[in-house]
Amino acid sequence: MNSMLKYVKMLLLFVLVLGLTSCDNEDETEYNLPGEWYTSEEIDFGAYTWGRGTVMTFNARNQGTIGSYGDPNYLLFRWNWVSGAYNLMELEFYDDGSMAYIEGAMADSYSFSGTWYNSWREYQDDINGQPFRMRRQ
Repeated sequence: MNSMLKYVKMLLLFVLVLGLTSCDNEDETEYNLPGEWYTSEEIDFGAYTWGRGTVMTFNARNQGTIGSYGDPNYLLFRWNWVSGAYNLMELEFYDDGSMAYIEGAMADSYSFSGTWYNSWREYQDDINGQPFRMRRQ
């Protein structure tokens, strides 16, 4: 019985340590986010469809741009973390005040990923989510 209890304690400690080291948190993502990101995937945002060659930029002042590679027309946005949600980014576009959401937003030194939603309703209802993965430009 005593050895079994020792085994259970070791297993719980291992799970705790693994849980603390395996997830990106908002601070890590925010630290790695500034820069230019590229994907060959399409991202559809209503009237805008960024085709193969979508480029997003982020700066340390929580601002960014999105557009298609080589196209000078891009959208400016302000982003922030949605309080009470795990790694959920809210993007507010300056041109018309529209919003987009990135669920599970994670960035490390080489990649940025998540699921793009075109509205709060789509995020809440989990419809039309567009998973994407970007790499540093």
